[in-house]
Amino acid sequence: MHFSQILALASSAALVAAAPAPIPVGVDDVILYGKGGRYTMMKRSDFDEVDMLRKSGVAPPKPGYLDDTLITLTGDEIVKSNATVQKRGTLLIVPNPHSRFLGWDVQTSAVVKGAPTTITISTGYSVTNSISVGSSASFSFLKGFLSATVNIDYSKSWQTTQTQQFNAEVPAGKYGAFVTNAWTNRESGNIWEGTIGGAGRLTYYQADSFENKRYGDLGWVDGVITLCTGVTFPLRRCIGQGTL
Repeated sequence: MHFSQILALASSAALVAAAPAPIPVGVDDVILYGKGGRYTMMKRSDFDEVDMLRKSGVAPPKPGYLDDTLITLTGDEIVKSNATVQKRGTLLIVPNPHSRFLGWDVQTSAVVKGAPTTITISTGYSVTNSISVGSSASFSFLKGFLSATVNIDYSKSWQTTQTQQFNAEVPAGKYGAFVTNAWTNRESGNIWEGTIGGAGRLTYYQADSFENKRYGDLGWVDGVITLCTGVTFPLRRCIGQGTL
């Protein structure tokens, strides 16, 4: 029951000629959404991955764009990256096993304080595949390796509009916001540069991509939408580290 691809704030509900009636969302509800405006809702306890991550408090692997130690390129930046690698020795890729995980919370509504208070999400969101590496000098070599070993367009991006409105009540005394999560496919490892039989150094890399998957009768599911609540502001992520 894996989904992929998470999408950031895109068009406005004002562009919709006749907005549908809002759908109420509870604190323990999960929205599974797909292309064409299709969606279904289930209790968080029924969606094992979300329930397990929220209860464990253990953060999934960090996105590259939130890691200050990495240089992240997306979209046209990847297409236009043609810098040559100045070789001082041999370059080798030492890959880690492929991994797949539910990604960090991405905010898709305002953070509000419950009095109680009702919040609404009526737009979709967008994300892109990305490549992150510890040294910009290693990027072209890594890009060539990924092109030869995995059939993934790391410059690809997705954008969608969620015309169906969802609203939820934030409990009194708490802060809350709608968040989204995506199933993330990650290729990672290290680039070794040095001389065979001599000294060398390692530079970490990771490449994240998203894809469409099918969940039961809901086709081409892109991810999940949930309500994240907490008692402090800024609101801490329910899945991941730091604040929204």
